[in-house]
Amino acid sequence: MAWADRLSASPRLEDRRHAVLLAPLDATLCSRLAEVLEVTGDDALPSLRAAVALDPDNPQWCMSLGQQAELAGDLELAERSLLAAARLSRQYQPKYLLAGYYFRRGNADLCIRWSNAALAIAPGDVTPVLNLLGQLLDPQTMVAEALRQPPVVARQFLIFLSGHNEIKAAGRLARRLAQTGTAEDLPVLLGYTDELLALGYASDAVELWNLLSQRHLIPYEPLDGTAGRSLTDADFQHPPSGNGFDWHVEGAPGVTAVRFAGALRATFSGDEADDCVVAWEYLPLEPGREYQLRQTVQAEDAPSAAGLRWHLFYPKNGPVWAPLEADLSHGFRAPAGVARLALMYRRAPGSTRLTGDIAVTGLRLDRMP
Repeated sequence: MAWADRLSASPRLEDRRHAVLLAPLDATLCSRLAEVLEVTGDDALPSLRAAVALDPDNPQWCMSLGQQAELAGDLELAERSLLAAARLSRQYQPKYLLAGYYFRRGNADLCIRWSNAALAIAPGDVTPVLNLLGQLLDPQTMVAEALRQPPVVARQFLIFLSGHNEIKAAGRLARRLAQTGTAEDLPVLLGYTDELLALGYASDAVELWNLLSQRHLIPYEPLDGTAGRSLTDADFQHPPSGNGFDWHVEGAPGVTAVRFAGALRATFSGDEADDCVVAWEYLPLEPGREYQLRQTVQAEDAPSAAGLRWHLFYPKNGPVWAPLEADLSHGFRAPAGVARLALMYRRAPGSTRLTGDIAVTGLRLDRMP
């Protein structure tokens, strides 16, 4: 029986150790014994030392030795082994392990250096590296690092910063991605735009949205609330994406088959709630300016469209959005730089629920002189 097979087949750990001692010097055999010892919680360091001594050009065994040496408190051996692995391999993992090692040792400069080395060749998810850098660098320095990265890494920086509530700090990075990115970057950029809008950062959101529009990454014209260009897809020509300034469809129970095909069409089952949202979108506005909303609502297969009406909500007291008490068709004064325009159904007391198909066309928002 081959020595490697004998090692695997042996039922007792002591027999395995004995097999290695009797075997001709073999790095693979030593490494396999180390794996078994790691699983059982025994000391794998001697076996890993032997494997690396027999095959010093194997980066995987150098990495394993470095990790085990650090756990055993032999920091000089750990550092030397991890550096050897990084030198021998062009892969991401050895560089990330070195970054983590220096982070735990409190050496910020070397942690950042090896983090950047790992990012330069990262094959995919770099979140573990970003978690290290996020504890060492301020948000603006993180952005500066991100701007030096390829798009596949830069957009992960944007996700990381947004997830850590650094929305404003990430603006420069988001603009760069919007200027140079591709359709692969679009979901991240639209998600970032949603966060800007939810927090009321209207001008930043409009700037980013318009960059995407100008580069034809989205099928909409640029917006400008001060020039009266506030509505996105007012003619309902595109399926609603639910992102940014595009239409959002709530999927309210009892309101089915909401579709966009030259009109906003929806079917009411008669089981809808007394108060529900059909669709809505963000609007950039000029605060204090007068606007007037125009539209046509038709009951295509319903007795009437009673209870359907457009409402406006604006940010008030931070994340709280308050309703504007105004009939939008008679004109209103913009309360903020961004608002939500929502088509809502509200059943009047004593009336029957809306049943059947309705269609909304001719939606216009006029900026008054």
